[in-house]
Amino acid sequence: MSADNKLAEWAAAFLASYDDPAATATTAATGPDAQYPGVTSAAAALLRTVDAGGVPAFVTSNLKQIASDNGVVVSEQWTPNEIVDAIRKKVK
Repeated sequence: MSADNKLAEWAAAFLASYDDPAATATTAATGPDAQYPGVTSAAAALLRTVDAGGVPAFVTSNLKQIASDNGVVVSEQWTPNEIVDAIRKKVK
């Protein structure tokens, strides 16, 4: 899968959270999210994108929401990398 496709998949997960916030609260056990058990689908999509080299440039409300949905309390001083690392620690 190309980097552009991975970015598009990641962006789609963020947009889906606006349409159906409950969709991001579901932990996936199969499919592409199986690589990241224990986190929401949106978090899994984020981690796939980061693993492909797509680290977020700045902290967004979506990034904070994904963190919150996965039990991560974000400090105002945290960088995107710190948030991603905290989400990654939730993977079982």
